[in-house]
Amino acid sequence: MKQATLVIGVAGLICIACAADLRDAHDTVNAETPPTKLAAEATTTIQPDQSNDESGKTPEPSTSGTTSTTTPQQKPVSDQEREFLAPFRGTPIDSTELYSPPLALKIDNAPTALPQQGLQDADIVFEELVEGGLTRFLAIFHSQIPASVGPIRSGRSTDIPLLMPFDGALFGWSGSNWAFRKLLDTVAITDVGLYRNPSHYWRQTERIPPSNLWVRASQLFNKEAHDPHSSEPLWPYELPEETTSGPSREIKGVKVDWGSTKVEHLWDAARSGWARSQNDDPHVVLDLKGEQHELAPENLIIQFTKYVLTNEEDVNGARIPLGLVSEGSGTALILKDGGLIEGRWIKANVTVHTDFFDNQGRLIAMSPGSTWVLLAPRDSVEILEIDD
Repeated sequence: MKQATLVIGVAGLICIACAADLRDAHDTVNAETPPTKLAAEATTTIQPDQSNDESGKTPEPSTSGTTSTTTPQQKPVSDQEREFLAPFRGTPIDSTELYSPPLALKIDNAPTALPQQGLQDADIVFEELVEGGLTRFLAIFHSQIPASVGPIRSGRSTDIPLLMPFDGALFGWSGSNWAFRKLLDTVAITDVGLYRNPSHYWRQTERIPPSNLWVRASQLFNKEAHDPHSSEPLWPYELPEETTSGPSREIKGVKVDWGSTKVEHLWDAARSGWARSQNDDPHVVLDLKGEQHELAPENLIIQFTKYVLTNEEDVNGARIPLGLVSEGSGTALILKDGGLIEGRWIKANVTVHTDFFDNQGRLIAMSPGSTWVLLAPRDSVEILEIDD
């Protein structure tokens, strides 16, 4: 695999690939019409530890007693049962879909990008900090691919260590600087972005550029030949009857202050998900009929992440942040089933996915459904406790 040759050199390349593109090359695409009950009193401010490992060594997970274990707390699943579960959602899937590659799309989250379309169908969504205190999404689609998704925006260097473990994934994006493009060509990711597949992208004339680029997501699969192998799950999933890896305490939700973007996730028992609001408004997205849906992922992971400002600037003169997620460890909060698990994240190297452990060193199993991973800056999160 090409990834194995990149472990040593990828960190340096990522650092020089941080510049935002001056524009998303929208002039190259014609505008066209597209086809539970612990109560607490106070709100708690999280003070994550500063243990991100920058020495190149990966710390071991914490242990309980004298024996370390990373075995998820769930019953063994037979090969037949596992074969028909979506690897990134843990829900039933047609066996013919197991061998499709995941599709990663870079989705805008600026105020002019709202409401987005198709984001609700993603199995996994990474939210990362970009310039100006805004956020942007790297959405992973596999169990269901919407016909169209938007708005699509440019990549950032933080995306590379997130994408590399999805060996063979397709990556749809609008543009970036030359260094990012060169780096993307060296990893085992299939580029199906604007420059490679311009006919599958179009501009929405009623939207404001550059937040008006859409992609015919389901058609991106027609261009490439793919290896017939199934994707590996990022984490184990709980069986419905299992509760041993449930949350340690129930909470109301969390707030995350990114700067210009302020996010809140509150537990919605009726939907069994964490209803998302953004800058005090419900975060709604559109389906193909133009109807609105409120986002409420079943799992929410807060992966406390250190960001450094690079020397590169965007078109507005804002310095571009780089999330240090290639390898290392740090504090994590896992929200599922209406409650909270405090733990840690560990990423051994740039080619593997991040693992999430509880404070006893046990690998955490997620609830079946969609999972959002917020790469939140340190000291940016409040836990909202349940009132008496």
